[in-house]
Amino acid sequence: MSLPAEQFAPVWEQYRHNFMRHLTAITRHSERRAMEQLTKRGHPRLAMSFSAPLSLLGSRPLRLTELADALGMSKQLCLQSLKPVEKAGYIERRDDPKDKRAKLVALTTDGEQLIQHALEEMQATHKYYETLIGSKAVRGLSGHLRDASKALQVPGEGIRAGNGLPVSARLTPLSRILQERLMAITASLGHNLQFSFGQVLGAIDLGGTAVAELARLNAVTTQAISRIAGELESLGYISRAMANNDRRSRHLRFTAKGLVLIRDSVQSVQTLAEELSATMGEQHFAELEQQLQQLYAALELETGILKPFNAQAAAELFSDTPAEFTRATDKTAALLYLASQMGMTRTTAGTVELLTSAPAVRSLQQLRDIESRLDDRQKRQLQTLLAALNDTR
Repeated sequence: MSLPAEQFAPVWEQYRHNFMRHLTAITRHSERRAMEQLTKRGHPRLAMSFSAPLSLLGSRPLRLTELADALGMSKQLCLQSLKPVEKAGYIERRDDPKDKRAKLVALTTDGEQLIQHALEEMQATHKYYETLIGSKAVRGLSGHLRDASKALQVPGEGIRAGNGLPVSARLTPLSRILQERLMAITASLGHNLQFSFGQVLGAIDLGGTAVAELARLNAVTTQAISRIAGELESLGYISRAMANNDRRSRHLRFTAKGLVLIRDSVQSVQTLAEELSATMGEQHFAELEQQLQQLYAALELETGILKPFNAQAAAELFSDTPAEFTRATDKTAALLYLASQMGMTRTTAGTVELLTSAPAVRSLQQLRDIESRLDDRQKRQLQTLLAALNDTR
């Protein structure tokens, strides 16, 4: 990448702390808190995707076209998104008393109870935030979130209640809109990402992070994280490696392309900040940024996930032979060993030529070092495989 390692420190610090990271983390905290409490109160069949339509229908029944417009989607997509909500028993379709040919989407009795419970939980979260940073700061944050939502024309803002909404009620819709805009800006810089990638990319430290730790942070299985990691690895943004002190533990680390993504992500957040500042006013945006940072720190969110800039870790990533490669080459070493045992001189030479042309490998000596890392168990497994291959000739 064009940015030297020694100049990456300020980029990394901006990546660790910016208004979008703070907003996203606070939103996730609010959502998880609400989901946990609502499940305890007898609403087990929930998904975060339910929140947008239900929050709008909490005001009044709506025609499908009205709801679709408020959500900023087509009528067909809206109909599809409502199916699981209807199946869970929270909404139903009724005749429109003003037009017998039309139907209204309305809350059922269970839906009305869910909305009431959700509002109570959001109010509880609002009060909890007040204990952390004070009622004045939370009130100010709620007002700035409202102003930003209006300025950005967040879908459904005109239908939602005005100033009386708890702060957590405004977090999810605004966060979603800003994330979509951020992804569009990042895509313009050559990175076509998916929303799900954020679970992994946003929590990988410069020195690497264990898959198990990422699963714990996101409250998902290691298999779910591994699937996302596989996609990111195929795109060239990360590599997977064995931990030095525990070969059963898989760690994810950024590649050179991943470092470019970090740099471009920081640039994208800066662009988004400038857009939002121009829309809602420089002073108001500065206050919003400060309030988000204050609440983020008080909640102790993501503490210790992304550590301060580490020159040694950066040097490894920026060097021609990053250390993570030598710890993640079991398959490569196995392939070289198998080829040499089969006497496949031409194939072995071709493999060596192919590998040495890759950016991560620079010498034949390094390949020999990789090959020497095979343990006795791996060699026995390969001998068994070799015997099976010989039998099929």
